[in-house]
Amino acid sequence: MRKHSLLKTNILVCTIILIGFFITAIVSYRSNIGVFEKDVEHVSTLATEGINSQIESIFSRPVSVSLTMANDHLLKSFLTEEIKHPGNRAYITKMQAYLDAYRKKYNYDSVFLVSTRTRHYYHFSGLNRTLYEGHPENVWYYNFLKNDEEYSLNIDNDEATDDSITVFVNCKIRDANGFILGVVGVGFKVDSLQKLLHNYDEQFNVEATLINEKGYIEVSSLKNGHEPVNFFAGDALAKFKERILETSEKPQTFWYSHDNRDGYVVTQYIPELKWHLVVENDVSAIRSKFREQIAWGFFIICGVIALVLFAITSLIKKYNAQIVKLTVSQETEYHRLLHNATEELYENIYEMDISRNRAGGETTRRYFESLGIGADGSYNQALEAFSRKIREEYVEGYLDTFHSTHVLDAFEKGIHNLSYDFLCTDDGSNYHWMRISAQIFFWHSDQSVRMITYRKNIDTEKRRELGLLEETLKDSMTGLYNKRATEQLIAEEIENGKGTDRKHAYLIIDIDRFKTINDQYGHAFGDEIISEFTAELKSQFRNDDIVGRIGGDEFAVLMKNVDQTDNIREKLDRICAKFARKEFGKNRKFHLTASIGTALFPEQGTSYRELYEKADQALYFSKTHGRGRFTIFGEEVSVSDTSRIDQRDMEALLHNATDGIAKLACIDNLSLLYFNDKFAELTGAPDKMLSSLHFSGWSLIHPDDKEKVQQAIVRAMPEKTPFTLFIRLRHYPDGHSIPVRISGWFADELYENRYPLFYTVVTDLSDVKS
Repeated sequence: MRKHSLLKTNILVCTIILIGFFITAIVSYRSNIGVFEKDVEHVSTLATEGINSQIESIFSRPVSVSLTMANDHLLKSFLTEEIKHPGNRAYITKMQAYLDAYRKKYNYDSVFLVSTRTRHYYHFSGLNRTLYEGHPENVWYYNFLKNDEEYSLNIDNDEATDDSITVFVNCKIRDANGFILGVVGVGFKVDSLQKLLHNYDEQFNVEATLINEKGYIEVSSLKNGHEPVNFFAGDALAKFKERILETSEKPQTFWYSHDNRDGYVVTQYIPELKWHLVVENDVSAIRSKFREQIAWGFFIICGVIALVLFAITSLIKKYNAQIVKLTVSQETEYHRLLHNATEELYENIYEMDISRNRAGGETTRRYFESLGIGADGSYNQALEAFSRKIREEYVEGYLDTFHSTHVLDAFEKGIHNLSYDFLCTDDGSNYHWMRISAQIFFWHSDQSVRMITYRKNIDTEKRRELGLLEETLKDSMTGLYNKRATEQLIAEEIENGKGTDRKHAYLIIDIDRFKTINDQYGHAFGDEIISEFTAELKSQFRNDDIVGRIGGDEFAVLMKNVDQTDNIREKLDRICAKFARKEFGKNRKFHLTASIGTALFPEQGTSYRELYEKADQALYFSKTHGRGRFTIFGEEVSVSDTSRIDQRDMEALLHNATDGIAKLACIDNLSLLYFNDKFAELTGAPDKMLSSLHFSGWSLIHPDDKEKVQQAIVRAMPEKTPFTLFIRLRHYPDGHSIPVRISGWFADELYENRYPLFYTVVTDLSDVKS
């Protein structure tokens, strides 16, 4: 045991140190890398902005000078008159002087002119030649003439400056009619650009390159662009080619990692040059250095762990015996004090040796004898003996909680306290609430798992708690179960009845025209009626039935274990008759009726929601067929003829329906499912015709308005949104048109489980002046 403890301690210490090291290393690495990456991003962005700015400065003036020369009247005159002076030396010298003046004025390395008529190439130094098509040195010229650009850049060797690599800015010269007379341009040596890029490479530790739209290098600190070199050939940035060659005016930035190479790239498109500036910062070496530092740190921490383990092992071995002795002494004192402190609060305190399944002391052995199992009986036998005093529904929970195997399992999981409340008896008839609390601990002296149990009479406390719980389930006015409790209790009863031969009847009972009672006599009188109605309702059912109030004037009842429909009908008939005969109100004689909708379990539903919907539909049938009656779902009512909105919504519609209300189903003939007297009077159609199953709602709508109605229904149907239309109805039998406004509301139910249905409130506009 001691060796195991020492090993666990060493493993724990190693784990803590390693976790601490890795957390510190990771946090430090991420922090340093984060700062480093931000610095790299900042430096690369600054370098890009600096290079871009200086390039704009370098190229803006050559472009401007070339454009100025292209529009110089003297130059155009020279090219126009060139054909008149073939081989005239004075004429050529004059032109060369003109070009040389521009070169000296702006300090360029080269200034040239090409005539499109003669293809003569004039140079500031006096060199001239003819540019023949097909010669590789002249490709730039003929390509430039073919494109639509007014100016362009190319890098080539300059014969006038010892074939040095030069950046040329070329510009077309046009006459008044737009005809190209020639090409003029200036040039400066590419090494000035290379020097600029090299300076930034050295200063910011980056690699800057200018590439063209095809991805070939124009200028870099090492390449001059004279020989075509593909920037992406075999490079880590090849997969980012499309991103780099984007022509967005904003800089593009990204990190990359490829083939052990890490870096950060900033690209900037330079529209004036049609080149892309690529600034790359390779951080592979620095990141590798960071990783090396972490590896060295790991080796160092391993050495530290070895020294710590050696020190801990020596100390633990030296003081282990003293620590164990002190621990046992303190634990023994703790249990003694605990026993003394709790013996006045609890009826009985017993100690069990769970490891050996026996009593843990003399007091407990005497208690085993009192149970009739003998002083040497097992703990589990005592458990079984005491369970005979416990009420049946709590026995299984008691045995599961305190059985020795469960106690050992709880101790292994780190659970040291158990508790269980139950009803028990001392005389076999009177039950009271008791709580057994247990504390599990390890006894070092004999290496056993032990448990001390405490019994406490909690009858007063428990009954007060259950009373408060009961109050939360009751409706404050009527004393019946409230809506939430009613639904929960009925749902549990239905769930328990599945798979058995139990049959129940679910009732929804609604006081007829209760809103009128409140409106005419006030809410105080209405509350009085509710209270009297509740007392009468409760008296009609057995104590075992569930009776609750689920709305202001709506009640629900579950009649349990009723298997004869005829008996249910007789019961409901008596209830309706009793309500109709009874006088309500203390200070006035008031008669009322109640409508009932009923659904049977399990025939018409095996869930609370199913029974509620069926009973609610049956209630609606009772409401719309005379009130003061009951309806059992499936006899007079079915799903197909009860699709509707909530009764309270119906009352609101009726209240607003000054000229009529109708219910229609969205099928081909727009079936009319319900209408009131005002609607029949407005249309002039007889009730028999409107009630026919074959009657089409479309026949009431003017033919010219049918499409408008159809479109409105189609638009409103997906979200069930209310809609309003101004249309014309056809009056029966003379067929004259009646201008009306219809307001439609979709219901939640479906007609025949398939078709949406909606209610319309119809307002006659015949008397409204336009």
